[in-house]
Amino acid sequence: MKEIRVRIAPSPTGLAHVGNIYIALFNFTFARQNKGKFVLRIEDTDMKRHVPAAEKVIYEALGWLGLRYDEGPDIGGKYGPYRQSERLALYKKYADQLLKDGFAYKDERAIRFKVPSGKTAWGDLIRGKIEFDNKEIKDFVILKSDNYPSYNFAVAIDDWQMKISHVIRAEEHISNTPRQIMIYEALGAPVPEFAHLPLLRNTDHSKISKRKNPVAISWYQEQGYLPEALLNFLCLLGWSHPQGKDVFPMAEFIKYFSFERISTSAPIFDLKKLDWLNGVYIRQKSNKDLKELLKPFNREGISFDLIDKTIPLVKERMTKLSEFSALTEFFVKEPKVDLKILMEKGEKDKKVIKKEFEKVLEEIGNIKWATNDLENFFRNLAQKEKYHLGKFFMTVRIALTGKTATPPLFETMEVLGKDKTFYRLKEALSLLK
Repeated sequence: MKEIRVRIAPSPTGLAHVGNIYIALFNFTFARQNKGKFVLRIEDTDMKRHVPAAEKVIYEALGWLGLRYDEGPDIGGKYGPYRQSERLALYKKYADQLLKDGFAYKDERAIRFKVPSGKTAWGDLIRGKIEFDNKEIKDFVILKSDNYPSYNFAVAIDDWQMKISHVIRAEEHISNTPRQIMIYEALGAPVPEFAHLPLLRNTDHSKISKRKNPVAISWYQEQGYLPEALLNFLCLLGWSHPQGKDVFPMAEFIKYFSFERISTSAPIFDLKKLDWLNGVYIRQKSNKDLKELLKPFNREGISFDLIDKTIPLVKERMTKLSEFSALTEFFVKEPKVDLKILMEKGEKDKKVIKKEFEKVLEEIGNIKWATNDLENFFRNLAQKEKYHLGKFFMTVRIALTGKTATPPLFETMEVLGKDKTFYRLKEALSLLK
């Protein structure tokens, strides 16, 4: 069996697009499953869209996600160079050959490929037989007047010269495929296998784009999505696990991957599903590992000791690492208590809440400042004074944190400490006068 060689060929336009990463994931997986090679090629011949620093963004995104390529512009390989802008002489050579052999002709200063009669077909690994009538395809430019190649010509030459065995890409390239096959056949080059993946869609079924969804991988990194969660999510877009699992490691995707399990219907890029998955992966982390991961997201400058204490309180509530600051800021910043919300949530007037807080301060005394003791005290006090338990706890929560939704109240009080708890209850009392 010939060596499996696959590639991704992004354009360096300023961001690592989640759609490109989706394609990279399936190429990487197929290569690893078959002990083949995964190649990164940079398509930088569109000088109008080229952003010089964008290559680094692509390298960093693939590195963060662990999609290691075996050959590429920054690491080399025996079929380089891996930037199209460094391969212009090669395109000129083969364009001239097609011209000489009668498969192309000059059109002003450009070279145009002569589309033959008949039909062009291939067996797509995902979609089965696809066929085009050649009379529907006009003669097309392969080398422009500035000696830069057209997209279809450069891709065909590069894939041939880099010995790419399987071209796994998005379905939007289906219409390009017959042109590329014509070029292979005219040059006497072997035609690779093709697999066209479904396009990612927004929830309204439009093509995923930055107008409706974040598409830059850097955004997902900055929001605190874990790379393994994002990969798991992308695996599920168009592919299904044979055991019906939603949560699984990359090793399982590599083991069970097959083109037969890929659906041709457009998968929906649902951020809510990604949030859920990311929360699952966060909860699977040890507190020690999570502490390290949270360091870049600690915007409030919480001490490492306090991070240790708060992780167990917020771990179940986080769907993204970026939520850590919002969930924990009240431990270090004095909260702004909204009197209107305090009364609405407690369904009581100021006098009643004032009496409750005074009673707490009067009776809490010298109890042991630990979660269980605090909970027993508040429950017993509510029973004795006939307070509505849920509303009583809610007003205390708002007074201490300024929020209606927080980590468990008594664990929070233990971490806040006795002095801060007393101070904040007294501050709330001053609002109730």
